[in-house]
Amino acid sequence: MPKKTFATAPKPKLSDEQISAYETGGAGHDSKNTSDKAHQEATEPTKRLSLDLPASLHTRFKTACSATGRKMGGELQRFIEQRTAELEDEAGLTRK
Repeated sequence: MPKKTFATAPKPKLSDEQISAYETGGAGHDSKNTSDKAHQEATEPTKRLSLDLPASLHTRFKTACSATGRKMGGELQRFIEQRTAELEDEAGLTRK
């Protein structure tokens, strides 16, 4: 059996203007307007949270988020913010 060789795909010729347009608005850049609060949260350092859920609950949550066009992470963050405020009020804690 002969050895297969693969040629490198040709790279497209892009102008500096096309490259700049892609860098400022291309893949990975949201075109939606973001609120100041969302921007502030994005600049704050983040921490990762992992949790174990029953598979059936995960599936229900994922399906519900998908059906309503929402992201699971965003919904969880909103819930945590709401519940944290409730717990702080209950404990008599003040928020910064």
